[in-house]
Amino acid sequence: MEQQRPITSRVLELLQGAAEHEFESLVTRLPQFTWNELNAEVSRLSRIGEITITRGVGIYTIRLAAALK
Repeated sequence: MEQQRPITSRVLELLQGAAEHEFESLVTRLPQFTWNELNAEVSRLSRIGEITITRGVGIYTIRLAAALK
């Protein structure tokens, strides 16, 4: 099994504490990572089905995929 990277753990931990987050709030709440690092990780987690990204008017909302079931 692949070991989780620190950024993965932090993003998933944050998402477990709430139904959903706007992407910009992730950037604000995880200042140890750059916008680009968070964007790449959120994209990767979305591609493997761990999270769901919903596009709104000027915002992206992220939630754990399991929260939809």
